[in-house]
Amino acid sequence: MRACAIGRRRPALADATLRTYHHQLDAELDRLLRITPMHPEGDTLKRAIEGCRQSLFTFMAERAITPTNNGSERALRPCAVFRKVTNGFRSEWGAHLYADVRSVLETARRRAIGALDAIRATLSRGALDRAAMLTAAPKG
Repeated sequence: MRACAIGRRRPALADATLRTYHHQLDAELDRLLRITPMHPEGDTLKRAIEGCRQSLFTFMAERAITPTNNGSERALRPCAVFRKVTNGFRSEWGAHLYADVRSVLETARRRAIGALDAIRATLSRGALDRAAMLTAAPKG
């Protein structure tokens, strides 16, 4: 909760203040991870936190990184709605195809590339490179 509160105040905080908060949060996390879990779910949570620890407070050092995953959650929302409305997929390949198409479209949206251009680029080159797409775009 403390990290989230700091994240909300981040635009008004100086870099030195963010570094101080980052060190304090790391020290507190060290203290918490020294506790021996008394339940298997506690072990699972501890391993998960240890696995992502180096990325957990990245938003404190890199201002370009948002302190929440709201953008990613919003990107997943159409998939959840589609799954609920259609009652899921009838085949494994259909689910994979849908996930691949959504991934291409969301990546294109985040890189300010048109959907049709992104699909064409993915089918022809396999990667979405905005600079290459701009130079290869037809004139006129």
